[in-house]
Amino acid sequence: MAKKSSKVSEPAIASYGKAVFSIDSILNMDSGFFDEPLTRVDTFRDGLRKESFESLKAIAGLDYNTLAGALGISAKTIQRKEVFDTIQSEKMFELAELYAMGISYFGLEGFRRWMERPLFSIGNRKPLDLIDVSEGLDILKSEIMRLQHGIAV
Repeated sequence: MAKKSSKVSEPAIASYGKAVFSIDSILNMDSGFFDEPLTRVDTFRDGLRKESFESLKAIAGLDYNTLAGALGISAKTIQRKEVFDTIQSEKMFELAELYAMGISYFGLEGFRRWMERPLFSIGNRKPLDLIDVSEGLDILKSEIMRLQHGIAV
């Protein structure tokens, strides 16, 4: 009888790739662009460009009116803007942060569905109804973190 080899060939180190949707990729920026806090401050002051907005819009699957409401400006103004002001740029970053977190947990289509269905844990409101206020974004991020850690909501 031939002796079978019991040698297992596995890599010594497990490597994990970066999430497909990072804040950088959602806002159409170079990888690692938003890693440094002072870079974020300067970027928000200079304003995010229209390309960042369009990328966020495409990934989020939201229309101009919904995103305009989240940014606190009219849909017509968004269509005319080439560079967003500080507050709107910060808000776009916060939305991208929420979407990066949600997509990494639910997947793209799963997160889009999660954003549109009423949740008991937030008073039977749709998560999309909370994206116009920073506190609402914080609540949604907390909900996702609870799910990630297995805490029933």
